[in-house]
Amino acid sequence: CVFFSLFWGWLFAALKLELEEKLFGQHLATEVIVKALTGFRNNKNSKKPLTLSLHGWAGTGKNFVSQIVAENLHSKGLKSNFVHLFVSTLHFPHEQHVKLYQDQLRRWIRGNVSACASSMFIFDEMDKLHPGVIDAIKPFLDYYEQIDGVSYRKAIFIFLRLMGRGGTLSRGHTCPSFSQTKNEVL
Repeated sequence: CVFFSLFWGWLFAALKLELEEKLFGQHLATEVIVKALTGFRNNKNSKKPLTLSLHGWAGTGKNFVSQIVAENLHSKGLKSNFVHLFVSTLHFPHEQHVKLYQDQLRRWIRGNVSACASSMFIFDEMDKLHPGVIDAIKPFLDYYEQIDGVSYRKAIFIFLRLMGRGGTLSRGHTCPSFSQTKNEVL
């Protein structure tokens, strides 16, 4: 679990360069992502994990960006034991199993962050995720020093959402990161 290394400045320069070279027409996304990751790394006393919300039309590069970020922060990228990809329609397909999914997801996140504080969790198809499942994630994203003896403050959560679909964190509560404008995020 080598995420915060002595070569951090070099890693972010490489990440920025790779995003600029491979991500076409998304200069604002490159700026915001590099700024968020750099700020998160430079904050030695982060109060909560880094949460990125990437949303756009199909084919705009949301998955591609999360793959580039994973590859630049963990040597094996998406194949790393410290990078976890969840696809809503694959991993959480049945509404009647929401309680089971919540329990499994909580255990999975807790266990992996216990093993590597800088674990990365990528949730694809957030627009198709049942609100009850995301309720299981919410406590890990908040301002808690620890939950059950585990600190989540060095973890990274990336949420991918198809633009044009409703996004909620829990029933009746719109997810702020899905509805904020660029200026509100920055």
